[in-house]
Amino acid sequence: MNKQQLTFLKAVKKFKNYLTIDRGYSELTIKEYESDLNLLYRFLIKEFDYGVDFPVNKISKYDISDFLSNLIIANDDSPVTRNRKLYSIRSFFKFLLKNEFIDSDPTQTIEASKTKTRAEPIYLKLDEAQKYIKTIKKQNKINKKRDLAIVKLFLYAGLRISELRKLNLDDINYKDQSIKFYGKGNKERYVPLHEDIIKTIKDYLPERNEITPGSEDAEKALFLSREGNRISARTIQLFVKKYAKLAGIKNAGDITPHKLRHTFASILYQKTKDLRIVQDLLGHSNISTTQIYTHTSTEHKKNAIEDFPDL
Repeated sequence: MNKQQLTFLKAVKKFKNYLTIDRGYSELTIKEYESDLNLLYRFLIKEFDYGVDFPVNKISKYDISDFLSNLIIANDDSPVTRNRKLYSIRSFFKFLLKNEFIDSDPTQTIEASKTKTRAEPIYLKLDEAQKYIKTIKKQNKINKKRDLAIVKLFLYAGLRISELRKLNLDDINYKDQSIKFYGKGNKERYVPLHEDIIKTIKDYLPERNEITPGSEDAEKALFLSREGNRISARTIQLFVKKYAKLAGIKNAGDITPHKLRHTFASILYQKTKDLRIVQDLLGHSNISTTQIYTHTSTEHKKNAIEDFPDL
């Protein structure tokens, strides 16, 4: 079978046969592997807008890293559970590479979590977010205006990468300064836009309109690649990380679109202290998922102690 044609689900089936016949694993153990891989499969479809029959070689290390982070942050899994799932995924890709179904293993550089620490969401502090934006503005890159508009939609509106990719030109209501679209679970989302985003999108549009769309879908898309296609998740992931490194952000290698979404939520909660607003703007169906953003920064902890009355 051509490497380009091997879908994720067919690859999982081959892996299960290998575990059963070659390794002689028990039915229970194989079910655990399958459960972990199915969890990854559902995450990629929901968060990154993968089609149901996507090729297994499409998966990047950034996709897997976001999945593993989400286990701890949103699902409240322990680092031990996260590491076990990493082991399952790593075994899967090791099998595929060994049998030449893929050319490279995206899990090779992903490290296991420290099991004695409880992870809080990775996000940019306000001054880091401002530094990040300034860094993009200083660049003399051909796609600077597009990239700036995309980053601001993550930081000002908290969109998921799949939601941002699906945005069409007519989803932007310039009069109302808002966007209305269908998000996760095909639920309609209404998100008011900061006037800075409106201005940035308007600055980008002349550049976007110079690109010849390559399909009917691309004609409707807000964000295009230089080749005239709707922008890919991989392209966004790469430049988000690139700008973080150029800005000198701490742990720049861990900054992904998902982390910029965390930044929006964290800053919004710190400013409003209203969990319901954060829940609604993020499109969370369950407020327990939103509660991760009630974490307290080191600075706030220090201020609280300094304000503590003398005893």
